[in-house]
Amino acid sequence: MRQLVFAHEYLYPDETDGITIPTYLSYGDQHIVVNAKLDTGAACCLFRNEHARDLGVPVEDGIYTILDTLGGPLEAFGHEVTIQTCDLAFQSVVYFAKYPNLRPNLLGRQGWLRKLRVAVIDYDNLLYLTAYDS
Repeated sequence: MRQLVFAHEYLYPDETDGITIPTYLSYGDQHIVVNAKLDTGAACCLFRNEHARDLGVPVEDGIYTILDTLGGPLEAFGHEVTIQTCDLAFQSVVYFAKYPNLRPNLLGRQGWLRKLRVAVIDYDNLLYLTAYDS
């Protein structure tokens, strides 16, 4: 038997389209709050192009990649931002879509999941989080 200890508990809304988490993004002196879906199968965090513009991120100056998605290939650019969930904030490289109207924002493995210890009790709509290095 193992015992896990978490710093934060988040009661997420009961939605049929997945687990939605309010996410704070910061770049320079700009800060925004967006909703993002927890996606343990996503290789990285992916956000809408419009959010990059709101933050003042020069999208196409970032690390270029083509992501393989269920809807087909998606061009995106990586940038280092501060990402925060609950009271847990850290620097991460996240990706912004090249084109507008992406749906939804995703919290994936690189940039989010690998920075945290996470437990989900979906039946109770509970997400438990703590920093990975704690």
